[in-house]
Amino acid sequence: MAVAAAATEPLAQFRPSAVTSEFGVVSEVEFSTPLLELEPGSLAHHLPHAMKDYRFAEPVWVIGYRTEVLDAQGKASLANYLCHTFFGDQRVVQRQDQEMLAVYSDHYTPEVRLPQGLGIRLTPEENLHWMPMFNNRDADPTRVAMKVTLWVIREKDARKPLRRIYSTLRSVQVPHLYFVPPGRDEKQMTFQAPFDGRIHFLGIHIHPYGESMELYNTTRQERVWKGRPREVYSSAEGYPVRAGETYRITAVYENPTKAPIDAMAGLFLFYSRQ
Repeated sequence: MAVAAAATEPLAQFRPSAVTSEFGVVSEVEFSTPLLELEPGSLAHHLPHAMKDYRFAEPVWVIGYRTEVLDAQGKASLANYLCHTFFGDQRVVQRQDQEMLAVYSDHYTPEVRLPQGLGIRLTPEENLHWMPMFNNRDADPTRVAMKVTLWVIREKDARKPLRRIYSTLRSVQVPHLYFVPPGRDEKQMTFQAPFDGRIHFLGIHIHPYGESMELYNTTRQERVWKGRPREVYSSAEGYPVRAGETYRITAVYENPTKAPIDAMAGLFLFYSRQ
């Protein structure tokens, strides 16, 4: 029997936000999953009935966002159940070359504020998809929900022009989930920049015992940025990129246990084009 396509939900419930910007009045939009049961030992777990399709009712500029995992009582959970989540104009696939109008978050980077004057412009023409992903490393099942808050400037509320940015994910390995043996593990991946522009924001997606990630410009022989979990690179001016330059991503894990551990290691890049 054919499965009916999921209905697209409108995003039209804007509410005032405590976040401020000199570029316009900031509003908030929220969406969430129902309460979900995570089986023990589940990794990068994405339940089909938790994913949703959305469409904004009017043009907006996304300037920041926050992801929260809530327990069965509706309180914020401090446990590491958030693997990562994507919200954007396309469905996530195991590729390295997607240019997206999308945001991400993970357990170590659950909140992002983009540099002033930059935003991801989304219109009613964009079909938007949300894929929440969970980890449950516990020996028992648990029940949790995920909530996302987007901070946006509605285009009609903009006071000054914003600069449009795009995003892409670059991982050290495809498929993205892998396992690290006991001890130190270092993985690298290189890619060529497909655009002229500037990188304005870098965030890490990493699992427990991940130590650092680095983006290095091998063409110029210079480090762009090296960060640890919870650290981000954020710059309104940005790092200049030229099409054809080669970049290297390096991820370092230090596994202190006696057994392999789960790992992911990706950089989510926000950039403007010239």
